[in-house]
Amino acid sequence: MSTSTEHDKTAARDRENARKLLMSAADTTWRMFVPPLILVPAGIFVDLKLHSMPWLTILAAVAGLGVAVWLVGRQLRGDK
Repeated sequence: MSTSTEHDKTAARDRENARKLLMSAADTTWRMFVPPLILVPAGIFVDLKLHSMPWLTILAAVAGLGVAVWLVGRQLRGDK
């Protein structure tokens, strides 16, 4: 086998590994940030309507963190 062919296969494998790493990082990022970004503003909105600041906002932040931890844990276990 020629050196050029081996180099091409190695470069293709490196590109595929880099793509997989980037996709995994993107998948982890949304799992970490989307739940709190949705739940905290919802908690603020409900707190403002019910005049209960800051209790529902705090509850929503904790729930968002819990959902994020659960989603990342599922990802690490291989569940989708």
